[in-house]
Amino acid sequence: MNFKQIATYDNYLLANMTMGLMTENDIKCQLKDENIITMDPLLNAAVGGIKLLVEEKDHDRALALMLEAENEYLKTIPCPNCKRDTLTVEEKTNNPADFWGKLKNQVLFGQTSTYSKRLPLYSL
Repeated sequence: MNFKQIATYDNYLLANMTMGLMTENDIKCQLKDENIITMDPLLNAAVGGIKLLVEEKDHDRALALMLEAENEYLKTIPCPNCKRDTLTVEEKTNNPADFWGKLKNQVLFGQTSTYSKRLPLYSL
């Protein structure tokens, strides 16, 4: 069986919740580096976080399942400004092409490219 990484987490709670979602939907998965991060959270940047791995054949289905679960969760949270339930996630990938940008990311975050998600809140 070949496994492929689909997500990285900085805490074991969210990693195990997502793993439970995968196993409920008959997707074989495993967590890598969970024990290291749980025992010493300061090693998160050095190790690269807790990695969720799924079988290659289930990769697309697992990504779709995670996206669906995230969208369903966002529907339950009203916007603090306008009270509508139409929150969206803003995703940002920082993948520098030059040596110095990659070095900065490697030193600060433990990897050459970074990925972040946030909920943008706009005041009306």
